Amino acid sequence: MQLIDQLSDTQAKTYAKHCFEDKNAEELRAATNETPDPDVLSHWGLTEGQYSVAITTALAELES
Repeated sequence: MQLIDQLSDTQAKTYAKHCFEDKNAEELRAATNETPDPDVLSHWGLTEGQYSVAITTALAELES
């Protein structure tokens, strides 16, 4: 998880690790084109920006 480990934002890093372990590339690609679920943001304590960084980093990690 080299890319994820480079994230300095703890919240984004934690969610990116979760996504990397629990989602596939297709699910993450779809998530990049959707508005984040407010329940997910609340549960993980994320802003929309952190969510976007986490999703794109997890996707890049899966595809590397």
